[in-house]
Amino acid sequence: MKSTLAVLAWFGASVVFSDLLGYLLHRLLHSGKIGWLSCAHMKHHLLLYGPMASQRPGHAYKDATTDDLALGNVGLEWLLPGAVLLSLSVTLLHFLGVTLLHQLVFVTGSLGWTFLMFSYLHDRMYVAGFWMERNRVFKNWFVSARNAHDVHHWVLNDQGLMDKNFGIAFFFFDRLLGTFVVEWPAFNRCGYANAMRRFGDMVGSPVDHAPETTLTLQSVR
Repeated sequence: MKSTLAVLAWFGASVVFSDLLGYLLHRLLHSGKIGWLSCAHMKHHLLLYGPMASQRPGHAYKDATTDDLALGNVGLEWLLPGAVLLSLSVTLLHFLGVTLLHQLVFVTGSLGWTFLMFSYLHDRMYVAGFWMERNRVFKNWFVSARNAHDVHHWVLNDQGLMDKNFGIAFFFFDRLLGTFVVEWPAFNRCGYANAMRRFGDMVGSPVDHAPETTLTLQSVR
């Protein structure tokens, strides 16, 4: 019984650990502090699924990592930092004397949760008619999480950074660290213009000003 509880505890710890690191890495990708890390991610945010575009234009996900090195739809901007952090964590667990079984549970849980959240569920939020939005068990949770993620693509601060709702399907750390919002604010045209100035060259689409387009919440849903 104690052994089973220990395994479950380590699995739970791996989920929390992965979600925290995913949150922190997501914030880093939006900061532009390390250009090559932000490149593919901001292409996803400003070109493929920009704040003024429909977030579900069809039944296929538009992959920002096409023609780049990636594992599925997960690009190197996620894979390399994730691999480094996971390796450092396992090394620390080894020196702390954590058993091999519990290390294996931790690694398996971390990888499984990461790919479930940041690959599978993330990509399906852009697919019209995904099965979860029709399922009685998952519908309310999935639609709510998807709406929060749509807000993440919409909200811009005056510096041109998308700085809200970094979680993919769970927003515990957003709530804890003050980056969670539910309401859709008015679109920040100044922020959008600054985002394109900041990241335009990086994603291959320099823009000097936000276009004069009538924006509605429906346009991004």
